[in-house]
Amino acid sequence: MFLFDLGGVVCRFHRERRLELLGAACGLSARRVESELYGSGLIAAWDRGQGSADDIERVIRRRLGFAGTAGELRRIWCEAFEPDPEVLAAADLVRGRPTALFTDNDALLRAGLPERLPEVADRFDVLAFSCALGATKPAGEAFAGALGLLGATAGEAFFVDDREANVRAARELGLTAVLFEGGAALRQTLERLLAG
Repeated sequence: MFLFDLGGVVCRFHRERRLELLGAACGLSARRVESELYGSGLIAAWDRGQGSADDIERVIRRRLGFAGTAGELRRIWCEAFEPDPEVLAAADLVRGRPTALFTDNDALLRAGLPERLPEVADRFDVLAFSCALGATKPAGEAFAGALGLLGATAGEAFFVDDREANVRAARELGLTAVLFEGGAALRQTLERLLAG
């Protein structure tokens, strides 16, 4: 069972790109968008599941004046994520075994990812989003939820993340966990696991 973090592992995360694109679409500065969404605590609440994709869209329309289509908003939302070809190739090594994309993210991204970034979504059996789990890493509830979706126990699972706190929490729960240090290093780690 293999769990991969999204932002910072499977994809490079460019928060500023989302802020600039959304700001341009709403006639606002990126700083204003950041204040309204991140500074207000909305993003953190959405990551914990406090809002469906439709709820998030309504709030963005109301707070920022976004007037585009739902599809345009999902495109902008997903533009913050740039797939890492090396990591995708490493993930391909474990295809055929249960895999999950395990990420702290909201329902709007969850709704848009399969359409906007199919090369990412299609590689994983399960999209374990914190918004559906009701908890974010490094909380034990988040790990328990992701493992439950895979039908796995902690001792059966391998996890990779770019945040030391998440890796430490995973190890304390009994998962085999590594800190992400690039696609090549991840590939070597997975090759060793598969060979062992």
